[in-house]
Amino acid sequence: MGAFVAPLTGHINVALTNYAKAFRQNGLLSDVIAPRVPVERQNDLYFIFGREDQMLNFKSLRAPGDGAQKVRRTVSTDSYSCLSHALQAPLPDESRVNAEQAGLGNTVSAQGRTAFLQKKILLDKEYRLAAQMTTTLVTNYDTLSGTDQWSHASSKPNVYVEKAKKIIRRSGVSANLMVIGEACYQALRTHATVLESFKYVQKGSIGLPELAAYFDIPRVELASAVKVTADASVTPSTVWDPEDALICYVDPTPSQEDISFMRTFVWTQAPGTIGGYGVVVGRDPDPTAKSDTVGVDFYYDQKITAVEAGYLLKNATA
Repeated sequence: MGAFVAPLTGHINVALTNYAKAFRQNGLLSDVIAPRVPVERQNDLYFIFGREDQMLNFKSLRAPGDGAQKVRRTVSTDSYSCLSHALQAPLPDESRVNAEQAGLGNTVSAQGRTAFLQKKILLDKEYRLAAQMTTTLVTNYDTLSGTDQWSHASSKPNVYVEKAKKIIRRSGVSANLMVIGEACYQALRTHATVLESFKYVQKGSIGLPELAAYFDIPRVELASAVKVTADASVTPSTVWDPEDALICYVDPTPSQEDISFMRTFVWTQAPGTIGGYGVVVGRDPDPTAKSDTVGVDFYYDQKITAVEAGYLLKNATA
């Protein structure tokens, strides 16, 4: 393989790159909400299809000798830009030798450093996706208040979720994913209405499977990722707004033409990568440093690609 010039220096490590490509961080939902879709260009357009497939303004019945009616499908476009997200970390010889002598295996190794860097890149990716939920890009939403909030004893949690499902259904698909923040989860699992619906069938506590059954949505996930500031002594906060809930449709076989609420475009032809992912290991140019450097690179862009297939409940709890 040739030298990996930018943004890191060294040579691409195929084994570690494949390891990074397959690496997933438990508890992160960005790949669940916005599945990865490979693209061959760093910057390009993607299609947003019209809803002609739902229209009945045509005649499919053809008389003998007549030509078939011509139908058209409207198409608009938006653009993506897969930028490099890269980090590097030193791997000192002393740390590696000490870890080997202590029997810590890959804890301090090139693979260990790769996992460490990939975790940080994926956490940042989670944060970037969650931040889009607070923008005007999400046009389908309700902001709950007062007795409508799930933390209020007289609220009816299913009312706004059913509204969201109904609006998503108008796009021709049914909501199959619900993501809830920590505060939403705690309010729902102890809510009298939810508990009442399971009192004859559920002996244990209410969890995510029960909430999926209650809302009649195939998959309910808890947005539990946490972040800390530069001062790690500060109490961690959640990446996602703990009081919000997202209902959406995600195609189980993602492609550039599906109607998924979001997608993650991955530039597969990015230089110095394998399918958009690159891990390089190089010796520190300063011989007195006695250290290798491990770098991880990931080219992607996360986009809301079918805004009609998502619905956000803001301030679902107080």
